[in-house]
Amino acid sequence: MRTKIIKRYQNRKLYDTQQSCYVTLDDIAKMIRASEDVMVIDNKSKNDITAATLTQIIFESEKKVAQYAPLFTLREIIQTGSGSISNYLAKLGAFPADYAEKQAAQARDAAADAALKTTKASYDDLKQTLDERVVSAAAATKAASTATKTAFGTSTAEVTPDLPTSNRGLNN
Repeated sequence: MRTKIIKRYQNRKLYDTQQSCYVTLDDIAKMIRASEDVMVIDNKSKNDITAATLTQIIFESEKKVAQYAPLFTLREIIQTGSGSISNYLAKLGAFPADYAEKQAAQARDAAADAALKTTKASYDDLKQTLDERVVSAAAATKAASTATKTAFGTSTAEVTPDLPTSNRGLNN
């Protein structure tokens, strides 16, 4: 089975790349109910945001139901899981034992990748700025040389300043 790629744009529109059309959260929920493998990608950052999108679908469906989860359960989620349903479910054992470790490792890897990209971009910007300054300095030097030639009617190589040849006038 091929994974269906859904792109999420900055304007929050969702685009099904296989069907070449925009879809809604309800459409994605129907795809999942039909056992389709769906992956949601942020179009700008190219990050996988499937989990966040599926969580959003769950919360939207919760708004539509006539009865919410019991208040004591909702309070317990907020108290024990910092308000995170994922943390709460993990404490209940709803995830494999190493799930939290894998999630933490993925978060660390993503942070390291982002730092590396930032460092590379910073290095590239610095190199480009330095290259531009070298070119600018070379052009300024050439312009000054040309101005000197024009002012003295000679090349700068021929202009030699008079240097003292003895210690005349110096107190020893």
